[in-house]
Amino acid sequence: MLHTTTDMNCLTWITCFMYLTITRVTGAKQCNDKSEMNENNPSLWKCLADEEISRFTNTYPFSHLYATTRRPKNVILFIGDGLSLSTVTGARYLKAEQKGKQAGQELLSWEQWPGVTLLRTMSSNRMTTDSAASGTALFCGAKGMQYTLGLTHGADCCDCTKIKEINYVKSIFFHAQDAGLSTGIVTTTRVTHATPAAAYAKIPNRDWEAYVDNGNVEGSSNRFTHCQDIAKQMVNAGLDFNVIFGGGVREFHNTSRKGGQRRDGQNLLEIWSDNQRKKNRRYKLVTSREEFDKLDTSQTDYVLGLFSKSHMQFEIDRTDEPSLAEMTDKAIRILQRNPRGFLLLVEGGRIDHGHHMNEAKYALTETLSFEEAVNVGANLTKPKETMMVVTADHSQVYHLVGYASRSTSVLDIDETQAVS
Repeated sequence: MLHTTTDMNCLTWITCFMYLTITRVTGAKQCNDKSEMNENNPSLWKCLADEEISRFTNTYPFSHLYATTRRPKNVILFIGDGLSLSTVTGARYLKAEQKGKQAGQELLSWEQWPGVTLLRTMSSNRMTTDSAASGTALFCGAKGMQYTLGLTHGADCCDCTKIKEINYVKSIFFHAQDAGLSTGIVTTTRVTHATPAAAYAKIPNRDWEAYVDNGNVEGSSNRFTHCQDIAKQMVNAGLDFNVIFGGGVREFHNTSRKGGQRRDGQNLLEIWSDNQRKKNRRYKLVTSREEFDKLDTSQTDYVLGLFSKSHMQFEIDRTDEPSLAEMTDKAIRILQRNPRGFLLLVEGGRIDHGHHMNEAKYALTETLSFEEAVNVGANLTKPKETMMVVTADHSQVYHLVGYASRSTSVLDIDETQAVS
């Protein structure tokens, strides 16, 4: 789902999104012969994207709309992890129920936007993608193998020694930074988890968040076989992100500290702070609700906020942590000070976990919390300057079965319906 000014065709804004992301990567290069390319080569995906853009922008009436449409300077990508269409339906019904209405009498905010479309998802080796491969596709414009981040089809899971230079792909967040835009990540998962990690990491195993379990390969002098764990990549390659909010502080502490996961003896939070200090930046490291509330968005250019050891709490269990909407609010206030614009990822990551647990109440309430964050984005930005995209990285199994009455709670069973 896409949100901008209401007088523009959905496909026009899809093209604008492609313009903002893919064409920055490709430089609008044309593909003359794809027969020599395969899925190992990121140029294949770039060429396919270029052809799609060219076909769209040269077809009336879209060509005129594309030529005359003002490009937004800001983009917010709202990713509902595991947010299937049936999950949206269930959350819509729960929203109505919470307001004392019948199912169908309320809509989620993005369902009322002018542009709605569907995505097809798969990884390069599985019919059903995981969040690592889908994040790579969303942010890097190339399909990859299951469990891998920032790598193309040619790099298989779990072996650093087989990665070649051609396998690396660059995320749109780094292209945005190169163009002078501010960038940010907000998530309710660990910030080193698959979806947020796809914005900055290149690694053949999404589970290597705090250490690389691959023998002595990390000490190799060959940079193409050198694997850094995801947390270390965030501190190094991800240093120029203006905002990173989420959970997972344990991935940055060594095992000598209770709950720490690192085996290299390093405190990455100290390293992050030292690196920001060396660049003479106005930065903040926040690790509590109190520090978050005191954060002055007008005086902070770079902030890392980690509010839990692992994933953040589910919304209905949340006590002393900021909500996804609150983190989104502060992130936008920091990022929008850049006159050149910003690119922000907001992930409702625990929708997926609710489904993993087979707990609809968690998945659906997390979806409503995700909606609150979307509404914050809409309220804090101008439609003519900001494009907001709401989508999912993949679906999860959840269904509304039978012919329940519209007055039945979506979390309950309609006992009046006979089973035959």
